[in-house]
Amino acid sequence: MSSLINSAMSGLSAAQAALNTTSSNISNYNVAGYSRQTAVLNSLPSTLNGGNYYGNGVTISSVHREYDEFITGQLRSASAQNSGITTQYNQISNIDDLLSSSSNSLSTTLSDFFTNVQNVVSNANDPSARQTLLGKAEGLVNQFKVTDQYLRNMDASINTSISSSVAQINSYASQIAGLNTQIGKLQAAGAGADPNTLLDQRDALVNKLNDLVGVSVSKQDGSYIVSMSNGLALVNGADTRQLVAMTASNDPTRTTIGYVDKTAGNVEIPESLVSTGSLGGLLKFRTEDLDSARNKLNQLALNFADNFNTQHKAGFDSEGNAGTDFFAIGGPTVVGNSKNASGVTLTASWSDTSKAQATDYKVSWDGSNWNVKRLSDNTSVSASLDANGQLNFDGLQVTPSGTPAANDNFIVKPVSNAIVNMDVVVTNEAQVAAAGAAGGKSDNRNAQKLLDLQSKNLVNGNATLAQGYASLVSDIGNKTNTLKTTSETQTNVVNQLTSRQQSVSGVNLDEEYVNLQRYQQYYMANAQVLQTASAIFDALISIRG
Repeated sequence: MSSLINSAMSGLSAAQAALNTTSSNISNYNVAGYSRQTAVLNSLPSTLNGGNYYGNGVTISSVHREYDEFITGQLRSASAQNSGITTQYNQISNIDDLLSSSSNSLSTTLSDFFTNVQNVVSNANDPSARQTLLGKAEGLVNQFKVTDQYLRNMDASINTSISSSVAQINSYASQIAGLNTQIGKLQAAGAGADPNTLLDQRDALVNKLNDLVGVSVSKQDGSYIVSMSNGLALVNGADTRQLVAMTASNDPTRTTIGYVDKTAGNVEIPESLVSTGSLGGLLKFRTEDLDSARNKLNQLALNFADNFNTQHKAGFDSEGNAGTDFFAIGGPTVVGNSKNASGVTLTASWSDTSKAQATDYKVSWDGSNWNVKRLSDNTSVSASLDANGQLNFDGLQVTPSGTPAANDNFIVKPVSNAIVNMDVVVTNEAQVAAAGAAGGKSDNRNAQKLLDLQSKNLVNGNATLAQGYASLVSDIGNKTNTLKTTSETQTNVVNQLTSRQQSVSGVNLDEEYVNLQRYQQYYMANAQVLQTASAIFDALISIRG
């Protein structure tokens, strides 16, 4: 009799556990990151009685968390790539919107400026035509500055975003380490039983961390070891390695990432090793897209201003004076690496702006020679050292001062500050050098040559100013479209893998409703067994009485 009652009681307990598990699944249906749970039942050992083994009911061996580690790993990898690509696409879309806008197009402003040069050609003796040209020149410079400032602001905002991302990464890493500790304690207290809710919370945090920086996960004694794609472990059990947003050693205007080392202090991480997650997308956008756009825009301004100045100085103004620079334009700058061992400095100037390239350069000393690398395509540049000790390449003259140490390196920025220092320096209409000779107020020969600059190949020797700007717009537009397509494709991959992951871990309400009915019947059946046992017991008591 006792075995019948015990068997029924075990069935009731099992049914109750299954109903509780099903109820939990249903109530957590809309909870992000929740993994479906299943009550796992096993038969209790049988008892030998009269030559036969009789069952003793059922026991709840565990509450299993439905989870596929392989699919989850695939989904994390795809999500990290998608986060990086989408971030890069969103950033470059802002530049595309700026450059393709018809309301404030630099191309339109440039064309309008040369239209007014034509007006001076047609009305060289009219002071109002010259004055209007000065106004249009101011407008053109302002348009260059507005566009350049927008890109500079994007650069500054990336610095802020990097700092914010690093703070989030450190926060997630600390929370994951804390959960590693809690999970370990609860597993020990529960004789190995998994605290499923905490496991879900830990995976949710890993997914958030993964979307930021791209991570891989391995397990050791139930704890997660979470590493970046470059192998740097952010979490190892209860321990964390803190990242830091730090000033880039090769450019003090930029924020990059590093990690905190107890011995070496803050150690910079090469940006090329952070390639996925939103942080990787930001770094990739800055290096591949933003730098390129800024340099091409500034190259265009340099080619325009310098050629216009050269031609303007070849003419004469309405008072018979030789022409002067019409525009001021920024020159090359050099930034030394903060890790350089010597006190050597480099200065740069133009020897031939027609050879200007839309790129920065890395100039390094290997112990015996100077080496130059073009950063836009990472190609080595042939640099000759003249009798004055100056390096000459791509129209630049770079002058070292002092004795360098091996591995000292510098970033030469030929055009990046061209626009920020751009201005109109001719302030009086009488100073407009339209004449080809002194004493000719109606002479428009130099004005015509200034107008001819509009159709000359001033950009890289093979494109007009309008074509140079159109090429910039086209390059950004094509890259934007490519990233958009790639982002959409990668999003589809993530969606497909999410569907696969949810088919394993997700809650299906129809399935849970069926389980609810099934376990309800299971409970009622065991209750009926218990009721039958009770009736039999009462009958036996009455017989004995």
